[in-house]
Amino acid sequence: MINFLRIMLLIMPIAPMCSFTIPLSPLKISTLLSSSGSSDAASSRSSPEICPSFKVMDQVALAVKLESEGKHVCHLEVGQPLKPAPSQVLSAAKDALNDDRLGYTHALGITELREAIARRYSKQYPDVTEPVNPDDIVVVTGSSAGFLLAFTALFDPNDNVAVPSTCYPCYRNILGALAVNCVSLKLNSDYKITAKELREEVERRKNEGKESLKGLILSSPGNPTGATLNKKELYELCRACEELDVRFISDEIYHGIVYDELLNNEATALGCVEGRRSSLVINSFSKYQCMTGWRLGWLVLPEDRSIRDSINRLAQNMYINAPTLSQKAAVALFDDPEVEEELQRRVEEYAKSRKVVLNTLTELELNTPGETQLRAQRRGDLGSGDWGRLR
Repeated sequence: MINFLRIMLLIMPIAPMCSFTIPLSPLKISTLLSSSGSSDAASSRSSPEICPSFKVMDQVALAVKLESEGKHVCHLEVGQPLKPAPSQVLSAAKDALNDDRLGYTHALGITELREAIARRYSKQYPDVTEPVNPDDIVVVTGSSAGFLLAFTALFDPNDNVAVPSTCYPCYRNILGALAVNCVSLKLNSDYKITAKELREEVERRKNEGKESLKGLILSSPGNPTGATLNKKELYELCRACEELDVRFISDEIYHGIVYDELLNNEATALGCVEGRRSSLVINSFSKYQCMTGWRLGWLVLPEDRSIRDSINRLAQNMYINAPTLSQKAAVALFDDPEVEEELQRRVEEYAKSRKVVLNTLTELELNTPGETQLRAQRRGDLGSGDWGRLR
């Protein structure tokens, strides 16, 4: 499972065209995992049927090859911010290189960074009335490591975990490698999964005599659609998950990169009592803070002590600690108004690019997230792989 450290991060919400997943039935997974006569050196869990490649990274490799041949490549394949980490982060990294041994850290992260992340929640989200404590935070080697830690700690082989029908492909791929069954939930007309869709799936499985759902993984803002749950929708979903005994993993990696009516009005699963009590939140420094290659993210853990102990043990054994240099540099992101102003200016630049894309989609008579279903969906039968080949 250490190989999952190499999984790279998400594509940006405005570029959904370059990735796809191969849904597997539980029977297919169990059959592949139970086969013992294979002469292949690799394990069956890492077979392409169970854990297909992350197509975005295949495209990155192809782009690198083309560039090495002297070709010009316009990169739309991966969610790489246009600018590097803020200058304050770079300065802090230089200071650490000059003055610090950069040895091992606590498996859960350095104290200064965990304290800074915890403070961020009460400052950024008015609804987070119960303080997030440093002990609630686990610093991880990018959100990819966070996914692997969370999925391993929360789910057993053959558990049923729901994901949106259109979602970040690595959810499915990592769960498949852990022998967890993915249940695909169809997005509603606003490209969202809400409490309504979850309750309908739980009821349907009950009526059909199928095993219950163990978990739900959902990103908001969504990847790749960009659709974002408002506070009411997110809090209702948190309450439904707790009521139905479905463990909710809230992927909040794109927080901060929002527009229009959601600007300065984002919702975190930690903003309601049920979410604070039983949800697990995953976030990253890659997108809003523009630190993709620094490989740094964090988890906010639910109250359950057994889950906290499990993730601590897994982190110790799988990763030892997140990159020390990255942790020390990331502290400079917090409590500095100039850093926040710079990051907000970058979001404003994204907004301008987004407007160009949305206007073009409108000209093509294509719906966009949040839009009502008033116009015909040309090319609506295309999958995400087909999108990537559109000219």
